[in-house]
Amino acid sequence: MAVADLSEDKKNRLIERTQKMLEATVDDVMRVEGLLTVDSGDLVAKAARIILENGILGLLVLKDGKAYKMLTTFDLLKLSYDEAFDESRDFFRMRVGDLVADKELIAVAPGTRLRECLNTMLEARLRTIPVLEDGEVRGILSLVDMVTWYRNTHDEVRTGRI
Repeated sequence: MAVADLSEDKKNRLIERTQKMLEATVDDVMRVEGLLTVDSGDLVAKAARIILENGILGLLVLKDGKAYKMLTTFDLLKLSYDEAFDESRDFFRMRVGDLVADKELIAVAPGTRLRECLNTMLEARLRTIPVLEDGEVRGILSLVDMVTWYRNTHDEVRTGRI
């Protein structure tokens, strides 16, 4: 069905939902409760356990209580692959900070438009991103959080009807 074939009421609702999506910010979607972190001095094995037990794709790494880096499931996968070919690497003895030391911390600020955050994540190939304000953690946002928000705010996604 083409948009031109819709009633005025349905067109207006579509425009309203599209406007809502364009105006949404990370504050509307980010998770604040239950934010999981790991310290840079913790063992990688501890971080892997937290990621696996909670079914998450990334874990915020803190150093001296401040956001430091992100540890992802891809980092863990790469480490296990590297370990298979390099006996000097030990998954169970390595510290999180050592594993992520060369990574750049990419974050967004509260109030960032959701579409800008999504573009940042796609360009950097991230699945999760911390929301920081003056170096303080305000929340974390994942692609799954965004998809869930979109589904919950756009009836046509849930129902298959405009």
